[in-house]
Amino acid sequence: MMMLIPCLIILLFINSIVADVTITSVPSAGLPSNQYIIENQLPLSEQTHELVKVEDIVLVSQMSNSVLVKVQVDKYGIAQHVAGFQIANSTSGLHGLAHSTKNPGMVWLTLETDNKLLLIDPVTASVTDAPKVIKEINVPQPGNGPHYIGVAHPIFIAQHPINKMFYSGEDDSSKIIKINPATGNTIQIDVDSSAGTTPVGMISGPKGIWFTLLGNATAGTGTFGFIDQDDKIVYHKLTSPLGKDAALLHLAFDVAYETNYKMYLLSSSIDNPNALDMVIKVTFDEQWTTIKDEEVIVIPTQQCKAHRLLPTQFNVFATELAASKFLTLFSP
Repeated sequence: MMMLIPCLIILLFINSIVADVTITSVPSAGLPSNQYIIENQLPLSEQTHELVKVEDIVLVSQMSNSVLVKVQVDKYGIAQHVAGFQIANSTSGLHGLAHSTKNPGMVWLTLETDNKLLLIDPVTASVTDAPKVIKEINVPQPGNGPHYIGVAHPIFIAQHPINKMFYSGEDDSSKIIKINPATGNTIQIDVDSSAGTTPVGMISGPKGIWFTLLGNATAGTGTFGFIDQDDKIVYHKLTSPLGKDAALLHLAFDVAYETNYKMYLLSSSIDNPNALDMVIKVTFDEQWTTIKDEEVIVIPTQQCKAHRLLPTQFNVFATELAASKFLTLFSP
């Protein structure tokens, strides 16, 4: 028996020399080597929502306590100084943020539970100086919000760049409502159930209206859609291993989309706790009909309920609703 042991060792050694097992490198599905992610911590809040950028200040709304956060960022979009400001009362529901087109540098705020709009000067000279209210508008009855316009849970509304009609996703009913601003007439457009459910993230973009399909509490489909001037919907399906089942909540076009044909999609765990929180960069052909490339970037803090995207010239921001953070994605 003792003589068998050396023989077994020799056989094992020979087999190890001629083993068929190979080891090869595979492409990473995470962060591309030329990009970096920073998660910037904000004051703690249950719900961190929208964001806009004015000069070197990023404004972020925190709805659960109605706090507006001013964040001074460097050239890469990394937070340097942070200050929070109570807007009205802690129950006022600060939510939406949008640039004023008639008052450059000023920002509109929505107070969802107070049913008010505020126009503010964010006072960008100093991150610690409080914003100033320029105008206050009460939302007339029976309106509520805004973040609500009277049909089943519309969150986004956008005007078609060609036919000039308005579209909004009725997310709970998986329908899209079309509104004629001249007549007030409306029609409802069904979302193809085979493509997915819950139309959200609706924005005006190249040649039409673009929107995402979030899915339900258990499944996403990695699908987003395009509405042409005749209300025909074209669905685009992601195919990468992480993108194909993504729960897509929001989308935004690159600031240079007219020449680089790029858009960003945000996958979120807001409805489905098992969904991955991700930023997905998609490149189209020049006709915006075919996806040429998709690049998936997984957000470090998962189950953060990723919420909104904001591409700028040098980076991409995203808010993390449940984590009191906003993400900066940049290439140095």
